[in-house]
Amino acid sequence: MERAYLPWRFVRMILLLGVASPLIIYTALYLSWREVKQDSQPSYHRAGGVLVREVVVPSLPHRAHGITDSNAGPATTARSDVKDKHETPGYASRIHAFYYPWYASPAVEGSYLHWNHRILPFWGDKKAIHQPAVYHEPPGDLGAQFYPELGPYSSRSRDVIDTHMRQMNLAGIGVAVVSWYPPKKSDDNGKPSDDILPLLLDAGHRHSVHIAFHLEPYGPRTSSDVKADIKYIIDTYGEHPAFYRTKLSGNAPGRPVVYAYDSYKISVAQWKELLAPGGSQSIRGTKYDCIMVGLVVNKNDLQTLHNAGFDGSYTYFSSRTFTFGSNPDNWKYLSELSAQLNLMFIPSVGPGYDDTAIRPWNENTRQDRAAGKYYRDMIASALELDIEAVSITSFNEWGEGTQIEPAVPFSHSGAPKPRLYLDYSPMKPDGYLQITKEELKHFVPARL
Repeated sequence: MERAYLPWRFVRMILLLGVASPLIIYTALYLSWREVKQDSQPSYHRAGGVLVREVVVPSLPHRAHGITDSNAGPATTARSDVKDKHETPGYASRIHAFYYPWYASPAVEGSYLHWNHRILPFWGDKKAIHQPAVYHEPPGDLGAQFYPELGPYSSRSRDVIDTHMRQMNLAGIGVAVVSWYPPKKSDDNGKPSDDILPLLLDAGHRHSVHIAFHLEPYGPRTSSDVKADIKYIIDTYGEHPAFYRTKLSGNAPGRPVVYAYDSYKISVAQWKELLAPGGSQSIRGTKYDCIMVGLVVNKNDLQTLHNAGFDGSYTYFSSRTFTFGSNPDNWKYLSELSAQLNLMFIPSVGPGYDDTAIRPWNENTRQDRAAGKYYRDMIASALELDIEAVSITSFNEWGEGTQIEPAVPFSHSGAPKPRLYLDYSPMKPDGYLQITKEELKHFVPARL
């Protein structure tokens, strides 16, 4: 909501001229009050039989490389209860949140993407693989079990991006770790999104949130591909003031932090060519040197990452039953072994897990949020460790139900099927942002 200020200078000028009257002053005050009241009123519209609440947010100045106001999408965002007066001037650079820029809406891109996610067949059902694909049908039927406060938005909307960065800052998150594919590449349910990075960096800079990169797997990715990706990222975005760099020790220069998802799919030998000082493609000691963080799935993965030349590890998954690494009961072991191997250990905490809207057969991995208790317990487990950073899975991965972005109660009774969405009750829509702020403010990093 844009603030409307009372015209005090105008009223004072009239008073000084000696021509003011109680009626003139009352009129000026009333008009200003009415402007504030009208600006704060939500509007509603129907989209495909769904009643959608909107609050219009003013456009913000930006620098968009190749993205203009005409394709930035509607300014439709809602305000949560975290107040602007608590916005901190510094960077909470030890709190990282995984961020997904892959959502699309008809108003911006011409169609929904990811909100309409395909319902995936069980990977062991060979017959289902050959059946026609079934997709969700937004805006009433989303590929998610929760409904976003902003509605099924576009990740290209400047106002959505600005709202996200503001929310992260106010929750004490200092780094958005953006899911990233090279230009012209994307996951199977999306479209290329590298062109959104300038908007994310600019909005991050406005709200004191740094941007790091989460390298997603694609095709038969090799270490040569990863080197080309890192080179592109640093050459294209490395000079932006919101580009995240940090140190492993007090005297070392700051380096970018790069997370590599599914790092185990590239062999140790290939990684060593890239990450060992004497490797044939080594980035060590060059302009492209990074703090490389690989994924821990199994118990032996830390040793593998160490042998491959990585600087650290993360666990990503927010379901404690999914992998060895995602179970907080194993974090003490992983933290102590990391210290022995001189690796960073960055556990990933999350509010729960529910991907049954897109994987109906995956009920065993589901983790109930328990009104915030699951999230608080994971954070408490992380805070017991001697670690450099904490990562959050996720800010907005709605398909897997790991988001801390505000969600609202919502139901849909139309085609293709009725839906009753989960919500954060008894908490408010921004309850998980509040928990993030309350619990992680106690985090004291070990070395970074």
